[in-house]
Amino acid sequence: MSAGATNVRLVYAIVGPDRFLRGESLKRVLAQLGEEVDACTRLEGSDAVLAEVLDEVRTMSLLGTRRVVVVEEADPFITRHREVLERYVADPCPSGCLILSSSSLPRNTRLYKAVNAIKGVIHCDPPKGRAMIGWIASRAEATYRKRISPAAAQRLREHLGDNPGVLDAELAKLASFVGDRTEIGPADIDALTGHHREEKVFAVTDAMSAGEAESALRHWEQVLATDRAAPGRAIAGLAWGVRRLLAARREWEQGADLQGIARRMYADADTLRRRLERVSTAQLEEQQHDLLAADLAVKTGASTIDVAVERFIVKHSTR
Repeated sequence: MSAGATNVRLVYAIVGPDRFLRGESLKRVLAQLGEEVDACTRLEGSDAVLAEVLDEVRTMSLLGTRRVVVVEEADPFITRHREVLERYVADPCPSGCLILSSSSLPRNTRLYKAVNAIKGVIHCDPPKGRAMIGWIASRAEATYRKRISPAAAQRLREHLGDNPGVLDAELAKLASFVGDRTEIGPADIDALTGHHREEKVFAVTDAMSAGEAESALRHWEQVLATDRAAPGRAIAGLAWGVRRLLAARREWEQGADLQGIARRMYADADTLRRRLERVSTAQLEEQQHDLLAADLAVKTGASTIDVAVERFIVKHSTR
């Protein structure tokens, strides 16, 4: 094996709630292994068989290189085989590398302590709050060779949330969109990301506030026809629109200048006024509550996304 083998751990635990960030950490580990890797076997934790995993990682390579086994979404695998894995970490195969990628691994467990003792635990928790702006900027520059202003990064968060994988995919599109320019600005976010999503969402909510259920459902069908990923983020997208209107409505009721609110929302003041006049704070709060309930129903299997969205639209289009 190469001289770099001394820096390689025989067992890794890549831990964090976000699969995209765990995937990025895995790429770095595999890059560190480099030419040492004879074969890399990837398995899903729900399907992985312990005997097959251990046989694979213990298989000797005729070339003197390293066998790597990656267990993705390893939480159920760890739960089923914790004691055996603890024994393996205590006496790992010197020619293998076992990588467990899991959403959690409590620090008080023997398995965590054993892997941590050989410096094999890699934490990849998502940035929180304003730290996400720094992550977006670093990712844009390191991966796509583009600078992004703090205002643009915040604007991107407003539209897409804080899911690192979603943000990274949008950064890739933005990097292509700006072409030879070295910086991504708020106008680029609005042109590529914000405008289209905002108009699609508000076309639905506008029809709802006008009491036009059929029109709202047609607008929703148009969203589905033009955006294959729309069903997966349906409730989140509608909730985003409702939150934006609710925040604006509360500010307006407290005496804030509508022009200022519109500027912060990158919206036309007259259009925003019409939207706010059509719906009360109480109605928006009820919509927000119902979307949370719909999201829970979908996640627990009590409803499907299509049914949940249709019920929401019909209910809140009734005047």
